[in-house]
Amino acid sequence: MAKEVLPHILLVEDEQTLATLLKETLKLNGYTSKYCKDGEEGWQVFQKERFDLCIFDVNMPKKNGFELARLVREINLSTPILFLTANSSEEDKLKGFEIGADEYITKPFSTQELMARIKAILRRVQAAQHDQLAREESYEIGGMVVDIPNHFVEFKGSQKKISNTEAELIKLFVKNKNQLITRNTLLLNVWGRDDFYTARNLDVYINKLRKLIKENPSLEIVNIHGSGFKLVEKAETL
Repeated sequence: MAKEVLPHILLVEDEQTLATLLKETLKLNGYTSKYCKDGEEGWQVFQKERFDLCIFDVNMPKKNGFELARLVREINLSTPILFLTANSSEEDKLKGFEIGADEYITKPFSTQELMARIKAILRRVQAAQHDQLAREESYEIGGMVVDIPNHFVEFKGSQKKISNTEAELIKLFVKNKNQLITRNTLLLNVWGRDDFYTARNLDVYINKLRKLIKENPSLEIVNIHGSGFKLVEKAETL
């Protein structure tokens, strides 16, 4: 039987006593968590792991919660962010939501309220992901059909099976065709971490995808040196 994967939460809070309480509360409610004591540490960790939700204190040393959230939103638009702050001003709340927060809780708060907010956010995300998958069962690009649930690509009547990893990579490329996708983005979205071994793995799978589409002259995976890759759909020529 497959082991259940618990929701993984990034907790960034500089107040040690509160952080200890929150870590224990998350654990008791069935979540795993990674704790960071300031915004800079939180940013470094976010780039290396995949999280289902982020909890950021606003007033922190090195990088405050708003600065950290801005950096997160530059590379990730989907992971929910919940702000914790002692500042209850309307201006601060609006600022938080403009940056991309999903929830904003003012201190002091009850752990029951926090858990209720977390559960509500994760339910919304799960429902949105389910709807998205239902709409995106297959893609078409350059005359090639990519069937994600059934793991195959079809071009000119010929079908080829693909692995789960290949399917996830193709989906990212097709959804972002003609746009640069950084290596870090690919690694975090497909493998959930960015390290030496997953980086080598990515190179292997990029070569697999290139072989997969080599018979399709309208598609090419281009290496953007030092940055990442781009799936280019070439215009038809007469």
